[in-house]
Amino acid sequence: MKIAVICGSQRKSSQTAKVGQYAVNHLTGLGHETFFLDLAVTPLTNFDDSFWSEPTGELQTQWQPISSQLQACDALIVITPDWHGMVPSCLKNFFLYCGVKETANKPGLIIALSASTGGYLPVAELRISSSKNNRICWIPDHLIIRNVKACFNTPTPSDDKDDTYIQARFSHSLGLLLQYAVGLSGVRESAVADYKTYPFGM
Repeated sequence: MKIAVICGSQRKSSQTAKVGQYAVNHLTGLGHETFFLDLAVTPLTNFDDSFWSEPTGELQTQWQPISSQLQACDALIVITPDWHGMVPSCLKNFFLYCGVKETANKPGLIIALSASTGGYLPVAELRISSSKNNRICWIPDHLIIRNVKACFNTPTPSDDKDDTYIQARFSHSLGLLLQYAVGLSGVRESAVADYKTYPFGM
């Protein structure tokens, strides 16, 4: 399978990118292909309605290579830091670009990060506001990695019990995501979804 790993931080060399690279390495080790998108390295221009009115304009030109990669993916891992209890604007902007071609009926795993003990509010925000029209299917499991600076560090991993636990929990959630990807492939291959008639969620 091919899995997209989306790093939703605007900060270069971020903890988000660190965890994203861990996910890529883990997936590669399991024999899966990945598409790694770090929005700090590959930022998207702020979305506006020229995306629809100018099919050869800047926004479409910027989006098409990313769209092609996402369309080939079977599932997404979306990693977000906790910024003042919110998802960073670059990640919200990413979901404005996404449509049914890229994400409909594909499972998504949310991973939220906090430098301290936060992280739960970005999970709620993504579940509430990011799937209405693009129809991504967030799986019931999600991860909150607290005290992230002490976790997922390579090449010298921490021997802290919390780090050991969250890495094991990551493996468990990833296994669930991959099984959801297998199950939802049947939905995508069927003719049950009529997004020409019903392009917008309710």
